[in-house]
Amino acid sequence: MMPLIVIALLIGLPAALIFLLRANGSLVLLALCAGSVLQRFVGNDASKLLDSYMSKNSGGTNTIAQLALLFVPALLTTLFLRKAVSSSKAKLNLLPAFGTGIIATLLAVPLLPGGLRHDLMQTSIWTSINQFQSAIVAGAITISLLLFWFTHPKPIKGKHGK
Repeated sequence: MMPLIVIALLIGLPAALIFLLRANGSLVLLALCAGSVLQRFVGNDASKLLDSYMSKNSGGTNTIAQLALLFVPALLTTLFLRKAVSSSKAKLNLLPAFGTGIIATLLAVPLLPGGLRHDLMQTSIWTSINQFQSAIVAGAITISLLLFWFTHPKPIKGKHGK
């Protein structure tokens, strides 16, 4: 039961934060993708840097660094862009918010410590998510881009302060 709760939190917490703070889910998904790139290319160096400041007995610095690099850009984007989505479009924003939560789960679970990662990967929900990960990622990104392109406010045309 515990792994199912962790998966539900990994999916639901980002989606709930985006929805409740009315942040733009499409931009948060983009920030999560940027965090994934950071984690992939900067993660090992950040772990070594963190290790140099921590005591030798403190384990898990690699996991902390990797997860921080993955989630901090999305978290900051959510906080900086709170109330960016109008109340009338908030329900439409649920789609990219939920997609962000699922993609966050797909990216975070492989970075978790061995025992927890193994327990999560043994669940039927993880098996389903992992089996359809290509379709999930493609669908979430397509929906996010379409919503961003078609609901983004258009600049007001007119005189430029003359």
